[in-house]
Amino acid sequence: MEIGLVDLFDGSAERDPAFMAQFGRTAEELGFSGIWLPEHIVFFDEYTSEYPYPEAPSATDPDKVERHNKTVGGKARVEAAADQGLLDVLQAAAEVCAATTRLRIGSSVMLLPLRNPRLLARDLMTVAALTGGRVDLGVGVGWSAEEFAACQTDFKTRGRRCGDGLAELSRLWDDPDGIYPEDPAPLPRMLVGGHSPAALRRAAQVATGWYPWNLTVSQFAEHHATYCALLEEAGRDRADQHVVAGLRFTGEMGDLAPVVERYAELGADGVNISLRMEPDTYADTMKAVSDALGLVA
Repeated sequence: MEIGLVDLFDGSAERDPAFMAQFGRTAEELGFSGIWLPEHIVFFDEYTSEYPYPEAPSATDPDKVERHNKTVGGKARVEAAADQGLLDVLQAAAEVCAATTRLRIGSSVMLLPLRNPRLLARDLMTVAALTGGRVDLGVGVGWSAEEFAACQTDFKTRGRRCGDGLAELSRLWDDPDGIYPEDPAPLPRMLVGGHSPAALRRAAQVATGWYPWNLTVSQFAEHHATYCALLEEAGRDRADQHVVAGLRFTGEMGDLAPVVERYAELGADGVNISLRMEPDTYADTMKAVSDALGLVA
């Protein structure tokens, strides 16, 4: 079972390159498999779009949900600081992997419809070469119409473009067609985020994994069964895929292991945990999670 951490590097003075390197080394030393970084190109003071994951499994009963995000005008809002920014996921991956030896870096999730597949393929090939292949690609279609408008990209066709982009990345990796490097590292694991019918179809048909977020364990079981059925329809083997369950966790550390164990029993190959760690206390938080899950023998 792989245990990853979801956190962010925003280019602030508190989270500078020295912090990023030490954050990665600490996670590696404490037995975590990777750090997964969110992606947004731009944040807004006001949204008309609704954040789709405001509820997370309850720490004490993972079949129930707790709401963490505030609501404005009846719509859930994304958790973000007033002046929030994020470093580019792939460039941050190269920085952190340079300071570590085993740790993987993933996107949680990259907004694939905002990316040109050919340019992204070259970026991924470069980062894979620089990191020894220690990069995972979680992808999603995005939820903020405001963000797509700011990037001058059509919002309504983002689902189709996400599926097309995944297929094109696989094609370009098999036949680089003039893209450097000529002999790339293996194709990164490509996990589709979300649990909508369309997301599950994309995951089963053109990706190499699935990355649901904030599902209760019973919801995970239901959607995982659907995912497996879609894989079978597509003539693909579940053993060749990688499933990571992600969740926002705010409970007591003693309650974490049973939640992780439930996901594992139901088919998850890994669990990613968002803890909203602070720069001055992250090492203690990581240690508490590592101890609770027995990550270091």
